[in-house]
Amino acid sequence: LYYGVGSLLPMVPGLRQSFLWPILREGFFFAALSFTLNFAAYQSEVLRGALLSVPKGELEAGRSLGMSPSVLVRRIWLPRAIRTALPTIAGEIVLQLKATPLAFTVTVMDLYAVAFKVRQDTLLVYEPLLVVTLF
Repeated sequence: LYYGVGSLLPMVPGLRQSFLWPILREGFFFAALSFTLNFAAYQSEVLRGALLSVPKGELEAGRSLGMSPSVLVRRIWLPRAIRTALPTIAGEIVLQLKATPLAFTVTVMDLYAVAFKVRQDTLLVYEPLLVVTLF
């Protein structure tokens, strides 16, 4: 991610003189961005599954009691979904905390060095950089 997007950033006119350059030149920003995107993708799937797992009968029972949609969400749908999703969310938080040191163990320079070696051996220019961007 750092060398994929980061190598294109110096080509943006005026970026090196802007207030964002001290942030964008460091690898920490890109590591935090990649962890955030990864965590958000997992959490959205967990929450989507939890919201879909609420039985339709409970929602229909709330409607039959005359609950408005906002009360139905607040009193039936969200508590049931949170109860379902909470163990998985806690597990994902632990996995995220365990994965954070990998940003420092597998440095961006190591990834780029491997991509450069693959590029030298195979004469493929963009594919190794795209793979490094994904990591």
